[in-house]
Amino acid sequence: MGTKNFLDASLRPPALDHQPHDEAGAPGSWAMLDVRAYIADRRNATTAHGRMNNGGEIQVTFCVAPPPAVSYFCVWCPEPAHLAGIGTEPRIIAAEADLAVLRVGFGSLFDCVDPQCQDIFVYHAGGGEKGPSLRLVTNDDDPYCLYFNTGILRHRDDTNPDDDDHYYIRVIMLGEGGLMGFVDPWRGILVCSVLDCEDELHYIPFPRSLKDNKKLLVNPVIARDIAVVQGRIKVVDCFYCYASGAWKASVWSRAATSLEKNNWDRDYVFEIRDGFVDTNTLHFELLPKLQAEDGNSPQQTLEALHIAHPTLSLNDDHNVYLMAKVDTCNKRARVLAVDLKNKRLQDVGVFHAERYLDITLSYIHSRISKYFKTTPSNSNALAAHGYV
Repeated sequence: MGTKNFLDASLRPPALDHQPHDEAGAPGSWAMLDVRAYIADRRNATTAHGRMNNGGEIQVTFCVAPPPAVSYFCVWCPEPAHLAGIGTEPRIIAAEADLAVLRVGFGSLFDCVDPQCQDIFVYHAGGGEKGPSLRLVTNDDDPYCLYFNTGILRHRDDTNPDDDDHYYIRVIMLGEGGLMGFVDPWRGILVCSVLDCEDELHYIPFPRSLKDNKKLLVNPVIARDIAVVQGRIKVVDCFYCYASGAWKASVWSRAATSLEKNNWDRDYVFEIRDGFVDTNTLHFELLPKLQAEDGNSPQQTLEALHIAHPTLSLNDDHNVYLMAKVDTCNKRARVLAVDLKNKRLQDVGVFHAERYLDITLSYIHSRISKYFKTTPSNSNALAAHGYV
């Protein structure tokens, strides 16, 4: 492929052969998607074709499996010259319902960060009688406006004058009619109706205990997650508690359409302990074996792992998914499916993290798999090869 700015691992998509538990929710109702694409010619019922700005054909395919497996997407160009022009792994910019926004960069590493050297596509899953589609987003006036028409939203909460400015890095849909929330993971949510320019802005601060948990030099996207599930905004916070010597997490929620500031409920608080494991934990053997401090033979453990990157389940099933590593630079990570209601480790999956340095934003949750058009026959055939 000529000069490239990604690892050879991006040319080898992993097989999705994880067998989920029987209570994983509706099959395909949501998925955790790797934000970086694999460069591979994969085809299934999700495959869509489009044209790049340079006229070349591009192909996008999603390979999905239920959590705790991490799903991914593949990008391919049939023409060798156009394939060689891909400078780095295409990325998912955003995903909502049956849509995903993808970014494809071309040229050298320096070229790839230039919006003029990037193509933006909207992938539509289709569903029903419609198949998937891939549409190139064009802007004839100014190619930079796709990237720089948004910026820092400054907001000062009168009840908390010491708060810093609001920096949003996540956008969530709060209901019908264009009500959206621009999320600062450390501070709160700026709410506005994007379809009504005259509607005033509203600010929903996070509970004081969440705002007090700001971590120095830690990227908030690997310490927190936020989602709207069954009409409620959910926030999960994961951090190391030095007082107890354990990784700790809390989950808060509130009605998505409520604009009251102090309307948060703390649903769960828990520490990750070895006691979470029981005889019903699936794939416990996937946890790494570590040498015990007393010199006994290595054993699987939760308490000696570095835990971060919490991901909320998009089913109303009281689950949260945590990334676990022996060392933050390990190329192999585990994904822990934790049942918050019963405080138990439900399942263990594997995430191939060799394409990421340290622990960083590696995957996002998405409901796009819910809209894929599959039949029992082709779904089973594709799953046998790890492509669905």
